[in-house]
Amino acid sequence: MGNKTLALCRTAPYGSALAREGLEAVLASAAMEQEVDLLFIGDGIFQLLGNQSPEKIQQKSQRRNLLALPMFGLEQFYVCASSLAERGVKPKLIEIPGVEIKTIEQPGALIASYQCVLSF
Repeated sequence: MGNKTLALCRTAPYGSALAREGLEAVLASAAMEQEVDLLFIGDGIFQLLGNQSPEKIQQKSQRRNLLALPMFGLEQFYVCASSLAERGVKPKLIEIPGVEIKTIEQPGALIASYQCVLSF
């Protein structure tokens, strides 16, 4: 993978600032022409669901950050298949315009292929 960085998106979108700050770090890295891949794993898969109403809990939507990622060259995301299954989320519920979603069965092998891994 060379000098690419893998960002592990592993936290739910709301309840803490970690998921939002992680996406902002990825956007900043991409803006500086750093090569970053994303793996949504664990509760992080909930970040990809479109039918959220964060205003009801007085939070700002993260959807805008996700939709901006293709403009910064991030046109492919990885999603952990077992995380989807464990949470009862069907892959067809995950759709980000301009992004190819790749469901992977062995996230450990993917993670091990990167020299730099950030976890949010």
